[in-house]
Amino acid sequence: MTYILIFLLQVFFNILKVLEIRHAVHGKVKESLINSVLISSMTLASSYFSLDELFSGNWIVILFFVGGSVVGKWLTLSFLTK
Repeated sequence: MTYILIFLLQVFFNILKVLEIRHAVHGKVKESLINSVLISSMTLASSYFSLDELFSGNWIVILFFVGGSVVGKWLTLSFLTK
């Protein structure tokens, strides 16, 4: 269950990160600030659960962390920025 949570948090983090840059470029301050708050929340949660697993000796969690990042970036660049 933790693996899925970490994966999804990383997917959403990367989607929001790309969208925040897009909003900032277009001068959408409100949307950019809301994204910043969400990004911080995703970062905190993802780091907490990932580090908890790592400190328990579970190195497989790294695959889900990195995999979620890659999938999130791919989804955003493929579908949300067109």
